[in-house]
Amino acid sequence: PSDGGAFACGGRNRTCEVARMSARPWRRSPEDFAADIEQAIGWMVRHMGDASERSVWSRAQPGEVGSKIPKTPPSEPEPLKDVLRDMQKIIEPGLVRWDAPGWMAWFPSNSHPDAMLGDLLASVAAQPGMLWTSSPACTELETRMLEWLRTAMGLPVCFAEGGLGGGVIQDTASSAVLACMIAARDRATQSRATREGGSACSGLVAYASEQSHSSVLKATGICGIGRDNLRLVPTDDAFRMDADSLAEMMKHDVDAGRQPCFCVATVGTTGCGAIDPVAAIAEVCRSHGAWLHVDAAWAGTAALSSRHRNTIVAGASEADSWTFNPHKWMGASFDCSCLWLADRRPLIDAMSIEPEYLRNAATDGGDVIDYRDWHIQLGRRFRAMKLWVLLRRTGVSALANMVDFHVSLAKTIEQHIGAHPKLELAAPRSLSLLCIRHVDGDAATQQLLDAVNADDRFAVTHCTLDGRLVMRVAIGALSTELADVETFSEYLLAAM
Repeated sequence: PSDGGAFACGGRNRTCEVARMSARPWRRSPEDFAADIEQAIGWMVRHMGDASERSVWSRAQPGEVGSKIPKTPPSEPEPLKDVLRDMQKIIEPGLVRWDAPGWMAWFPSNSHPDAMLGDLLASVAAQPGMLWTSSPACTELETRMLEWLRTAMGLPVCFAEGGLGGGVIQDTASSAVLACMIAARDRATQSRATREGGSACSGLVAYASEQSHSSVLKATGICGIGRDNLRLVPTDDAFRMDADSLAEMMKHDVDAGRQPCFCVATVGTTGCGAIDPVAAIAEVCRSHGAWLHVDAAWAGTAALSSRHRNTIVAGASEADSWTFNPHKWMGASFDCSCLWLADRRPLIDAMSIEPEYLRNAATDGGDVIDYRDWHIQLGRRFRAMKLWVLLRRTGVSALANMVDFHVSLAKTIEQHIGAHPKLELAAPRSLSLLCIRHVDGDAATQQLLDAVNADDRFAVTHCTLDGRLVMRVAIGALSTELADVETFSEYLLAAM
């Protein structure tokens, strides 16, 4: 104030306080960051280089890692060398080496160095791309990366950039199925409201095969359809959804006054990699107005190879949505899940919000994409950057060759299994995934599983098929070579 009273004195005190904090200890200069990166690279390079020298499974006991970490944070900064020291002593023993050449468990979760670089660049750029206005580059690069992948994989033009549909990057395929189920729910209830004058979602039914991923069941509970209203459709001898059974189940529900709403066809099931007959399933869904979602989370990467493309994308032109995870086999670093829609409007209608603080001229003009309306969360990571760097630095041809190479490695194991009288495949080999069991039954198969996982070089997981235990062997780690597969086969046979 002009009178120079107490308020001005308080202002001087605040000025002094700000001056005392001039060091800004919470900041890091670009030069300091560069020095830190130089230190951290030593750990990174060593970690990437010793994947074959450490136990694939962590041998840590429950609570072991946590017991070595203080329960309260430090009040003063610590040297990075101390952090990296504890990274080696405390954190590393609790890491599972998904990057090891003997990693054959679940599915691959590859982190290619080019994708890591893209992730780092995205972190430095620091773009929470909720709106086009909040980051034009984040939005438009993502749109183009989805188009790059669509064309590279041979997906149909109904998913193309610039049409009624389009693509978006979700975090995982679990989020993709939930988002699409919500869109299908709203589309179905709006149709019912027009037809019957009501909008309740009771009576809606979802369908998936007995081999479908658990995320489908979770999504029915979250979105209000209800877990009791998920029908698990029987499968054929190759564990693929039986389209005739699906038709019978949908007809039964319609006759009972229920409404088929959503169906998931899987291209590469989690258990054995079965590929559902998408075109036949689409015909059934179309006759009842049900949304067809294709989950190709793992196997979708194989469409980069011309040898497998037709199998992977068959029937995709009849689907409402189609998704795969580049963070699995393709190497785009977790998390990164690509989702395409033939018509984006139901998803946007279900997800769209427009509070005043997000209003802007670009959105109002209708000429931009706001990806906040394509998924559940508002803010989002700049995931397109790692796809951009990976595809430019590695190239589609090299990634297609990787797929073909991993499939050839799985065929090598398949030949060893076929030559042994006590082992058999519980399902046809699917790309680079094998399901193996001991002919003497579950106890013998369990012993084999335990023996393999007890060896520090290998990691495998299991599932049940036809009520019997099987060992899943999923080839796909970037570091796996023919010698690793031969060593695994020799150990497996010796453990019999």
